[in-house]
Amino acid sequence: MTPSICKQIKPSTERLTVAQIKRALQQCTPAMLESAPQHRDAAVALILRDSAFGAQHSPQLLLIQRAKHPNDPWSGNLSFPGGKIDPEDSCAYAAAVRETLEEVDMRLNPEHFLGQLDDIYAARVRVRVSGFVFNVPASYTWVQGNYEVQRHFWVPLSHFLFPQHHAMRCIDWHGDKSAVPSFFIDPDTPPLWGLTYRFVRQLLRHCGINLKVACN
Repeated sequence: MTPSICKQIKPSTERLTVAQIKRALQQCTPAMLESAPQHRDAAVALILRDSAFGAQHSPQLLLIQRAKHPNDPWSGNLSFPGGKIDPEDSCAYAAAVRETLEEVDMRLNPEHFLGQLDDIYAARVRVRVSGFVFNVPASYTWVQGNYEVQRHFWVPLSHFLFPQHHAMRCIDWHGDKSAVPSFFIDPDTPPLWGLTYRFVRQLLRHCGINLKVACN
C-alpha cells in the first residue's frame, strides 16, 4: 500500500478552515486498501460543521460515544457515525451516508462532501474502514442519536492543534489493558484513540499538520 500522493501544503498551526481542508483533500489521491481475507468492510463519516463565527474560523467535528453493548467491539468508545457496508449499499460512500442517517438522523448530500481519506485496517478487529469527510452549515444543530449512540458532541477542530493533549494513555480493550496514542478531550469523556483518532490525525496531516504523541 502506498500513502496518498499529495502536493506540499504549507502547514498551519493557527486554525483549520473548511476552505483549507477542501483544498487539501482535492490535492490528494486516497489510498484504497485491498480487502483482506476474513476482513469486513465498513465506512465512517467525518462531519465538520461551519463555525457560527464565520468561515475564517475552524469548523467543529462531530463525535459520538457508542452505547455500551456486549456485541459491539467499540462499545462505550468515541467514534464517528458509520458502520459495516451492507450488500444493498452501492459503495462505501453510500454506506457512510446511510449509517449517518440511521445513527444520528442527519441527511448528508453530495454538496456536503469534501473528500475521501486513506482506507485504514483496524488493529484489533478484522475490518477495513473507509473515511469520508463532509461539511454542513452552522444551522445543522439537530442531531438525534439512535439506540447505538449514548451521546454526541461537537469538538472545534482547532482543539486538535494543542500538542499537550496528544499522548500515550492506558485503555482497557475488553479486559486487555495497553498504552495507545490518544487525544484528551475533557475529564468526563473517554480518550479518543484507535481508528477514530487515526482518521483525525490523517485529516490533519493532509492539511500539513503532524503533531507528535507525547510519551507519559
